[in-house]
Amino acid sequence: MQSLKSSQSVDRGAWRKPGLAFVNLVLGLFVCLSTPMAKATELPAAAKYFLTNTYLIDIGQGSQLSQVIRSSQTGGFETANGNWISFKGWYSSNWTDSRLAMMTQLTPWLGLIWGASTGELGEKYTIDPSVKVGLVVRHDFAKNSSLSFKATTVLGGSLREKSCIADYGEIGGQQKVNCRLAATPLAPADTLQYLYNMKPLNSYFLSLQYSLSF
Repeated sequence: MQSLKSSQSVDRGAWRKPGLAFVNLVLGLFVCLSTPMAKATELPAAAKYFLTNTYLIDIGQGSQLSQVIRSSQTGGFETANGNWISFKGWYSSNWTDSRLAMMTQLTPWLGLIWGASTGELGEKYTIDPSVKVGLVVRHDFAKNSSLSFKATTVLGGSLREKSCIADYGEIGGQQKVNCRLAATPLAPADTLQYLYNMKPLNSYFLSLQYSLSF
């Protein structure tokens, strides 16, 4: 192989905007949910109920798909011209996929789970933003025992990997290839089936929990 180049370009600066928007959203939620309700009487009843019955249940950076990408940063290969191609720059990002999840209590026994993630963008991959929705149902049998059911789903958030264009010289010419497998014995066309195309590993979640305290 003589040379390798990306089949698509990425504006990394533009991808900072989702990160800034996420930070602003988190700060805004904390301000809204932690500010004393001195002016609560000025709010509509629905908005007042929402603010006083919404709770933060998850916040963080990084996901299982982000870890898949991080594992692809190691290694690289040398072209026929002696140029070293490192995977680290291709599978890195200025912003790590970040998530936020809230729960709004609708009734004493029913809660609505909602949230979102920012996604992540690198030169050779994209993790799409996502929306999370779900329900929590709780039934108390007595003061010391209860049964709860939780169901959530994630919409979006898929990982998609981009291909490269490799120049195999007079023998093979320019061909589309999986960047990570460009220097392997596999034919360029055969490597494309191994491009990352994965949904979030927690797309659907169900749990049933019984609690008993003594």
